[in-house]
Amino acid sequence: MGDTRVTTETMEDLAAVFKIFGDYTRLTILSLLMDHEELCVSDIAERLNMTQSGVSHQLALLKQSKLVKTKREGKSIYYSIADEHVSAIIRIGMEHVLEE
Repeated sequence: MGDTRVTTETMEDLAAVFKIFGDYTRLTILSLLMDHEELCVSDIAERLNMTQSGVSHQLALLKQSKLVKTKREGKSIYYSIADEHVSAIIRIGMEHVLEE
């Protein structure tokens, strides 16, 4: 990668992001958010047949990794994909997996 800005810390941060992507449940949540723009915890839990607690835990990890963002409306918090980079990583990964 020839970029002089790439440090050990940068590579560790990148590895941490890919570790987050490496979980089936988190990938499923991200994919769901790609399809629906924004959803609250209860909507995600219902669609994935998971507990709200389980979904909240995964969303906290995704938010901490800056892969999702939140928007509050009254008492509800809505989650969405943080930016186009997140969607692009998933799309490119899916293209790679589906290649023959």
